[in-house]
This record gives sequence, C-alpha cells and structure tokens, in this order.
Amino acid sequence: MGARPADQTTGSRVAALDGLRGLVIITVVLNHAVGKLWPRGPVYDVPVLEGLLTGGAVTVFFVVGAFIVTRNLVREYDDDRLDPVRFYVRRLIRLGVQIVPLCGVLVALDLFDDSYRGTTRNLVENVTHLMTYTFNLWGSDDLLGTRPEVGHLWYLSVQQQAYLVLPLVLLLFLRWRPALIGSLIILALACFAWRQVVIEREGWIVASTLTSTRVDAVVWGVSAALLLPYTARWGRWPGVVAWCAAALVGLKLVLSELPELAFLGVWSVAFMVVAAALVLAIWNLDRPTRVSRFLSYGSLRVLGKSSLTIYVWHLPVFVVLARHTAGWAWPIRTITGLAILVAIVIVLERLVEEPTRRFLASSQSLRMPARSSNEHVPGHVPGAVTPS
Repeated sequence: MGARPADQTTGSRVAALDGLRGLVIITVVLNHAVGKLWPRGPVYDVPVLEGLLTGGAVTVFFVVGAFIVTRNLVREYDDDRLDPVRFYVRRLIRLGVQIVPLCGVLVALDLFDDSYRGTTRNLVENVTHLMTYTFNLWGSDDLLGTRPEVGHLWYLSVQQQAYLVLPLVLLLFLRWRPALIGSLIILALACFAWRQVVIEREGWIVASTLTSTRVDAVVWGVSAALLLPYTARWGRWPGVVAWCAAALVGLKLVLSELPELAFLGVWSVAFMVVAAALVLAIWNLDRPTRVSRFLSYGSLRVLGKSSLTIYVWHLPVFVVLARHTAGWAWPIRTITGLAILVAIVIVLERLVEEPTRRFLASSQSLRMPARSSNEHVPGHVPGAVTPS
C-alpha cells in the first residue's frame, strides 16, 4: 500500500470516496476486535477512541453506496437504458461471490470445528437467510438463532432489500425529480421516527437491524445523488469538503459523551446528513483539497476498494479465532487475527473480486451503458456494493 497521495481520481474512480470508506472500515474492524481479540477496557476507557469506534460507522457505507449506485442508475435512466433485471443480476453476482463462500465456511465449521456445536436446522436457517438477504428480518425474530460469525451481515440484507425497490422508484418517479427528492427526505425522517417507536417497543437490537428502521441512511444517499444537479456550485467552494469532514469527525467524537443509544437517535440524522453532504462535496470538487488528498492516499484507497471483502470476513475470523485461543495473550491473538484477515482479503481480492469486476465490465448483457470516462466508476456500477 502506497504512502504517497494519489491523484484525485484513480482511472475514473473518485479516489477520495474510496479513502473515506477505507477510514470507515478501519473503525468497524477495530470496534469488532474489542472484546474478541483484545480486552475492552484499554480502548473504551479513552473517550476519544470510544467515540471513534462506537456506533454510526456503517451509516457512511450506506450513504456512499447508495449515492454511487443511484448516480449510475440515473445515468442509465438518462440514456433510456435503465434495466432493473440487469441491475438485480449484477448485485446478486457481486454479493454472491462473497456470501456463497462464507456459507461454505459455516458448513465446514459445523462439520469439523468441535468448539461449535450447532444444530443442522440452525445452520440451514442461517445459510438460507444469508443467501436470500433476509438475515436481518429473521434475526430480529430469532436473535439467539443467528450465528455470531455473521451477525454483522444484517447490513447487506438491509441494503439489498432497499435496492430491490430503488430502480423501480427511479423508473416511475425520476421525471419529477424535485418532488421525488422531497418525498425521499420525508421518508427518511419517517424512518427515524419509526426507529424511536421500535426502540421503545422491542429494544435497540431490533431497531438497529430492521430494514424499516435503518433504511434512512440509504435514502439519504439516494437523495444526495438526486441533488447533484443542484449542488454543482459546491465545486467552486473547496472549503465545503473541509467543513463537512470536520463536522463528521466532530459528531463521532462527541458520540461517547451522549446517551447510550444516541447513535439511533437525533445524532444519527445529523450524522447521515453530514455524511451525504460530504459525499456531494467530494464528488463536486473541481480541484484537489487537503482533505481529498488525504483521503486519496494509496493505503486508504486500497482499504476502501477492498471494504466489502474486509467487512464480510473480519468478524468470522475474529469470532472463530477467539473461540480457539482463549488462553493466548491478547497481543499474539490480535496479530494472528489481523494476519489471517489480511491473507484472506488478498486472496479473495485477487482470485474472486477482481475477476468478478472484469466479468461484469466485459459481459455484453450485464455491463453498464458506456459514457464518458469521467463519469464511469469501475467497481461501483449498479451491481456494486460497499459495506457500506
């Protein structure tokens, strides 16, 4: 991974958005490592670190992914080539190349790992709901039935369910863009209000994973993409990126000083709106800034590009390793866990992700309609996904 800042774009990818996802995936991995690879206290006793590592990070994945997916769907719509079936097939391929091997690992663990004794029925339920992207809905009804290795994949279910509707909404209502934007904002606020009701009735875990209570982050990302024509002037104000980035970091830092479930409350709305504004500001830049150069560093960009693979596989590695190394010193367990994760990510990126991207880019029936190289974003066509 390079240490030198990259150009503002790599090929035609907006490098700074990759870097933003790279920062987010670092916080997600570190948060899930606490209590599994190393003790909770030394990290969470530091207020600043606690704020950076606790809830809200996945929201950025929702916003960035929805923004880029919607941007590409709008481009197809403008070319009169928006095809929902192609969109769904691409997404199934992009996610399937990660989910199917993971389900295979779950089967192998049941067969060969003596430290985990689950039932065949439970294994079938987990695998079925993972592969049909209903894991979050099933988990909200049967939390104890979900495998600890895959509890984080509620995120992909929410995203996939939201994207099932997205191209149809655009086909039907994009011609009335201002009204559609207003309706989406109302929908996002209604989702927030419903989340508060669910917290009171069913608890924060259910409210954290239901599609109806977490889809507002996706909706804010979609709204940001639709607002692009109205925000082009932001490119003349590079300070917008710095202010949005500072606000996003500030919101994360204060989170640990707020009530326990603040990441699901009003704070979440502010965080999603600022994240959407930051993505818009980065996209509209007409020249690099200090913030965009920082986000475009090679190391962050590589992490962001690999964020789906990292997200899917980091928790299974940590959970299984923790189950087998209870007597190990935490530094050794941490080094081992991260080394295994890095090895898995490198192998899957080279043998699975890159060939899949090439296949989707070259397949005549599945590829996006071509346009100028300044607008096409490799890897983030409508079938793409970021954890988000």
